[in-house]
Amino acid sequence: MILSSGKKTLEYESIGSGPPIILIHSTASSLKQWKFLIEALKDQYTLLAVNLFGYGRSSKWEAKDGPQFLLDQVNLFKPLLDRFTEPFSFIGHSYGGSVAMRAALKYHDQLKTLILLEPNPFFLFSQLKQPIAYSESRKFGDLLKLHKEKEDWEGFSKIFLSFWIGDHAWQAMSIKQQKAFLGVIPNIYHEAEAIFSEQMKIEDFLNIQKKILLISTKDTNLVSKEIARLLATELPELTEVQLPKGGHMAPVNSPEVVNPIICDYLSQIA
Repeated sequence: MILSSGKKTLEYESIGSGPPIILIHSTASSLKQWKFLIEALKDQYTLLAVNLFGYGRSSKWEAKDGPQFLLDQVNLFKPLLDRFTEPFSFIGHSYGGSVAMRAALKYHDQLKTLILLEPNPFFLFSQLKQPIAYSESRKFGDLLKLHKEKEDWEGFSKIFLSFWIGDHAWQAMSIKQQKAFLGVIPNIYHEAEAIFSEQMKIEDFLNIQKKILLISTKDTNLVSKEIARLLATELPELTEVQLPKGGHMAPVNSPEVVNPIICDYLSQIA
């Protein structure tokens, strides 16, 4: 489905009936990543899976638009949210989790629940309190910027994939997959800009912490582990589930493990 507002176009899918849930995909993915979760929930909920800027038929983010912010992504699907007067929920994976966090604050009066799957809110790190994670995340961002300036797109891809999946990730891709990944690099760069420029603070979530479900994995990367630790420590009333394995991409690669947790949680708060 297509929804246009002003000069921006949103591609989305709306499936099922019941209370609305907005599904926000990770970087270099699309609304298609939610197909198994949609199948599991469509009899009880209205599932609204959105494509962020630059994915599918959603508008591309152009250089003339300036730096991208998380709120820009939220405003992209705002016309969709404005159709609802009842409470809605957000589910986001990785970058989509950070977008979901921004949406939850903007719509806190209408928020039913916020489900975060391996989110990447690097902006919450303090150089003083989380020095290693702060340094590693900033180093990652600086390397992406360096390769972008050099127009070394293969190097950019290797840095990104190594950070999130492992050193083998680029080599394990087929030529077709590598070509497709290179095609979304502009999206990745703009999304990194949005993450590192975001001004949200952990304290902003204190009033909604009881509405948050955090799903993380024990074998994810160091920075993601620190994010989970930070959220669970500073927001002690959230619900946390830590999986023994699955890595950062568990929501995509192991939906048979992750999705039942989401379904059980939603049934408990219904």
